[in-house]
Amino acid sequence: MVLKKNEFGGLVKAYREQRGWTQEELAERWGHSRAYISQIEAGKRKLDRVAQVIRLADILDIPQERLEAIGRGIPERKIKPASPAQADDAILQMLLVPGKDMVRLSWLAWFADAAPHIEESLRELMSDLEQALTEYHGEFVAPAQQLLAYTHQMIGKIAYDRLDYAAAGGHFSTMIDLGQELNDADIITTGMVHQGDVLRKRGRYDAGIRLFEAAKPFAASASPGVRGRLYMIMSRAYASHGDEKLFLSSADQAIEIAKEVKDTLDNLANQFSLVDALQEKAQGYTVLWKPEEALKIYKETDRLRPFRLLRDKGSYAIVKAQAYSYTGDLDKGLKYARRGLELASQYQSKRHIARLETMYRRLHVTPLGSDRRIQELGEALRENRKIRATW
Repeated sequence: MVLKKNEFGGLVKAYREQRGWTQEELAERWGHSRAYISQIEAGKRKLDRVAQVIRLADILDIPQERLEAIGRGIPERKIKPASPAQADDAILQMLLVPGKDMVRLSWLAWFADAAPHIEESLRELMSDLEQALTEYHGEFVAPAQQLLAYTHQMIGKIAYDRLDYAAAGGHFSTMIDLGQELNDADIITTGMVHQGDVLRKRGRYDAGIRLFEAAKPFAASASPGVRGRLYMIMSRAYASHGDEKLFLSSADQAIEIAKEVKDTLDNLANQFSLVDALQEKAQGYTVLWKPEEALKIYKETDRLRPFRLLRDKGSYAIVKAQAYSYTGDLDKGLKYARRGLELASQYQSKRHIARLETMYRRLHVTPLGSDRRIQELGEALRENRKIRATW
């Protein structure tokens, strides 16, 4: 395994400070000197033995994903049950190995509409984990809780797409609780970002923004992709609230972070990349009635992401429909709107179709509302509403 000294040292320091421990306190728990801890955090000392890394990661509860991201993964530890306690360990381990892969890939599979039964599998995994954790106190508690947190995140995102904000909020709240129990900055921050976005969608802008601000201290020790997504969703809230200055500040921070972030599976599943950050800024401009600025950005995102998965295609068509229509170019705007409605109906996203309904309502009260093409869009949306009742 290759150790990136400065990154590993920074990770150790971040998780130590997150727990409020001094270097002396960590040294006492680990059985080494304070000077040794100081050298590791400064990147002046490396850990060559896997056992050392495992022990230090266990003490600090550093997630496997954070170690893998800097090239210091911990090999899977396999066990052979010899007692009831070890049998419980085996049960958890059997859930963890395939479960982790399923949850990490579930968003991409669902996003491409290639796995219609993914929600059922996630709910089964959630039930199995909760049952296994009821009376279990072994060494796999923390990784099992971490997996459970991300399972709640994925189910919550599916509920959010269906506009079931109460159910989504419940899953994100559980995610935050599990993150706090684990003292995991990534999980806490991610849960708070989702919860804040739910508040925004329910019109509770001030409460959502307060939650985003409360997430910042956790984001400081979270992975860059998680921190970047916080600023990206904050920009969305500020745009919805009509605050252009804070919208631009947050959007630009997200873009700067995204420029340094790699397209890892975790970042893709969290929908954070340079393209995502740029599109969020473009959408904010559209919401603030500056669609010309949005269209400038879409030229860049067209170039950066020429191929898109199904849901991404539908969402992108809809945001472009909004931008073109708000400039008064109804031919292009409604062409994209019809395409977006067709795709969103195919993968049954109530959230994406709701964006088109919002666009229609905003245009309907302007002089453009009397245009025959706008009226045809309204009729298509009304017909679609009957179909959605069967979903």
